Amino acid sequence: MKVTTKIIQTIIGTVAVLGASSLQAQIGSNWSEYFPTKQYHGGVSQSQRYSISGNVEHFWVYDTDPHFSSNDSGPRSEWKVNNDYSSGSQQFQGDANPEHGTAAYTAFQIFGSTTQATSIQLQIRDGDLKRYNEEILAAGVWGVYTRVNILHYCGPNQIEAWINGSKKGTFADGGDVSHYFKYGCYDTASASSYTGIYWRGARFFSGGNSQPPIDTTAQYQLQNMASGLVLNNQGSLTNGSKITQWSSVSSDNLRWTFIPTDSGYYEINSVKSGKDAVVQSASTSAGAGIIQYSFGSAQNDQWKPTQNSDGSFTFVNRHSGLVLEDPASSTSTSTQMDQWTANGGANQKWKLIKQ
Repeated sequence: MKVTTKIIQTIIGTVAVLGASSLQAQIGSNWSEYFPTKQYHGGVSQSQRYSISGNVEHFWVYDTDPHFSSNDSGPRSEWKVNNDYSSGSQQFQGDANPEHGTAAYTAFQIFGSTTQATSIQLQIRDGDLKRYNEEILAAGVWGVYTRVNILHYCGPNQIEAWINGSKKGTFADGGDVSHYFKYGCYDTASASSYTGIYWRGARFFSGGNSQPPIDTTAQYQLQNMASGLVLNNQGSLTNGSKITQWSSVSSDNLRWTFIPTDSGYYEINSVKSGKDAVVQSASTSAGAGIIQYSFGSAQNDQWKPTQNSDGSFTFVNRHSGLVLEDPASSTSTSTQMDQWTANGGANQKWKLIKQ
């Protein structure tokens, strides 16, 4: 029975590779692929509980298998990826195909947390893919390949889960400790007597970020990471008024929407006035002030958001190529915002707070 199942699943996996190219190579941009070594973890030898054909890896265990170590919660057959990290950003990508009827086991985990052993686990529970045994990330995954991308940002201590190219949630990672990836098949106490999964095309990336999650239907406050204050149109309805910063309170003066133009650029549009944050006089000089003005054709009113590894955004002006900043990291509410050459400073980073 088990041998037949494995043969069928291997055939399915080989055929399904033909459709893999329709899925995007990774989530986001600026990622660099790397190829870490791996260590096999299992209570039974690798040759007895693991096989590989092309880029399809098969992991399986029985509940009677010996444990890998004395503190295991159950039998396992998995890779420990030698990608130990404690800073920056990391991404795992692979297509998961749990064998039909197998349940209650961990298929992927990021090891390391200040509160428990792992930051995240992806578990197969009664045909669904869940975060631990909590949120359903994908329903009905038995016998089908499901694209899984897990993005980990150490700066803001956040993990993003993406399924088939759609973001399913952002979760806390448990704190600043050393982490590494593991994937395969790891039984829980309630697992079925036989558990098995196919992972296809497992890949590893570092240094990038997900596509900016700009919701063009939402209103935001833009909080400067240096000052802690938010972008402010000062309640003005007229062209040419200075854009400053203010403490975060409930006010349309502090609320902005993002109106897409093209090529990844947006107007940053004041909810109060309906006017855009623009570089004064379409200047290309560092230090030029930011004002509000009606949308025009000079492109000084268009900004491209780039998400940083800490979850904040840097906004690049389309006309000047310079970035929106709080000059000299001022904490004064009367300071006019300006543009400057990008240098990675906290005063050039903005947190988007959805209202």
